[in-house]
Amino acid sequence: FYFYPFMNIAFCYITPFHPQKGGIGRVTDVLTRELQKRGHNIYYLIFESGMTIKHEFDYPAPLIYLPSKQLISEENIKFYHQFLKQNHIDIVVDQGGNFDEHPLWLNVGDSHAKKISVIHTYDTVTYRNLWNLNVIPLRDSTLIAHAKRLARIILYPRTRRRMFNYMTRSYASMFRLTDKIVGLSANYLPELEEICPGISQKYTSIGNPAPYTPSQLQSTKRNKTKSILFVGLFSTAKGEDKAALIWRKICKKYPDWTFNMIGYGNEIRTKRLKKIVSGIPNFNLLGYQNPLPYQQEASIACMTSPHEGWPLVLMEAMQCGAVPIAYNSFASASDIIESGVSGELVTPFNENEYIAKLSRLIEDDEYRERLSKNACTFAKRINVEAIADKWEMLFNELIDK
Repeated sequence: FYFYPFMNIAFCYITPFHPQKGGIGRVTDVLTRELQKRGHNIYYLIFESGMTIKHEFDYPAPLIYLPSKQLISEENIKFYHQFLKQNHIDIVVDQGGNFDEHPLWLNVGDSHAKKISVIHTYDTVTYRNLWNLNVIPLRDSTLIAHAKRLARIILYPRTRRRMFNYMTRSYASMFRLTDKIVGLSANYLPELEEICPGISQKYTSIGNPAPYTPSQLQSTKRNKTKSILFVGLFSTAKGEDKAALIWRKICKKYPDWTFNMIGYGNEIRTKRLKKIVSGIPNFNLLGYQNPLPYQQEASIACMTSPHEGWPLVLMEAMQCGAVPIAYNSFASASDIIESGVSGELVTPFNENEYIAKLSRLIEDDEYRERLSKNACTFAKRINVEAIADKWEMLFNELIDK
């Protein structure tokens, strides 16, 4: 196909793409800056919903908000179509492809814009693990919590059926309206094909880039210490409490090692976490921080998420030579980590196996250092230039058609 050198590209979402406020923001920011270097014009188009947070930040691309808070309103549709024509948009990238906003972003009117729907995470993971992740867990030990769990158990068949029907409608609608679906892993496809037969016709996979630049890594370079690091938003999806409980069980065995946890969450999650780590002398709850200096000195990076899209914190850790350990519970885990080579993957959700593999990383210096070098090598191959090349090839393929 013909190579189109300069394109006008609109990234669309429900909240601005702040690089320190979530993975989608970080990825979009890194990709935007690389595409701009190559001469492309980038725009950020935002639908202001109840989840929108207007972060103060010097965004690299123009930030445009739709005029109405009613998603499919005549005002929004008219504004959107005018925007596409006036700015000669070639490509629309819906960064929440399987979310409720896709009927708006994929309606480009009579403009020539091609449409890409990006699936950063997918509901089938939650659906498959609904019982263990959302039904059985107790929020606390009160009678009210037990009563709510009983209600969830009783309603489980209905909840599961409704979730499946919602997924089927959502993916079928997106599949019908979009030109291309981009998932973060080829491993997404089998499960997506089950709920939306034929989706493979439009599906391709492009992983997230390792986000740190060589200059960032060099400017904060530090020597490795006997420290373990967890980075993430405190939530059920990240399982920070599970990481803390694992460390509490083995911390006395390794008194010269420190566990650092960076992140923040709502008051309930934070209060529960503080209770779990209370009395552990070698545990530091650091709150919201720039993780790079800690990643540079950490020897091991822990993840206990039950599901992820393509977790940037693993990529960042590997760029810094911190050996990642994670549950093999999400599709991209095996894309990022080769267990026993560039990190450790643990059978979901085998806590004893997690402890055994973490303990080996702590105790076996030679093994840990070998995995650290391999992790760095892998991260260098997944740099932003390589990922931007894949995106440019996709853009040109669509425009050529």
